[in-house]
Amino acid sequence: MVLKNKMSMKIEYEIIRKEELSDNIRTIFAGALKKQGKVKGDLDKKADRCKVLCIAKINEDIAGIGAIKTKTKTDFYKEKASVPELSDNFEWELGYFYIDPNYSGKGIATNIARSLIDAYGSGNLMASTEVSANPAMVKILEKFGFRLFGKPWKSGIHKNHLGLFLKFE
Repeated sequence: MVLKNKMSMKIEYEIIRKEELSDNIRTIFAGALKKQGKVKGDLDKKADRCKVLCIAKINEDIAGIGAIKTKTKTDFYKEKASVPELSDNFEWELGYFYIDPNYSGKGIATNIARSLIDAYGSGNLMASTEVSANPAMVKILEKFGFRLFGKPWKSGIHKNHLGLFLKFE
């Protein structure tokens, strides 16, 4: 998908399914997650956890990423959102979002979310995001039918509080 924003900037959105992953895509994805700085573990293997991912480019620069990944089971646990009874309703999570600060405010995260949700199809989806430090992502999730469930919890990676957002089909 190619979109132009109000300033005639061409933004390309590439959807990549798990079976189409290449080493180049894995490297791009890991590099964006490293810049994001909020994901633990071996970043080179994170793309392999995804059912589908999206890479946004402007003039061949990586403007943003996002993915539908295997859910983070612990987000439902008592120590976090405290809604373990809802966990079995979800298999996939909308996540791994990163927008390059040079391209923020251009609707890229919204278009990545829309592209991923469309590619995913029907079914329940979860997401977790910073509830007060990232109000733009909260608005994007709400726009696509996600609602906050359970209680917010303090991140183990940074100082912000996360919330569990669920979308039931």
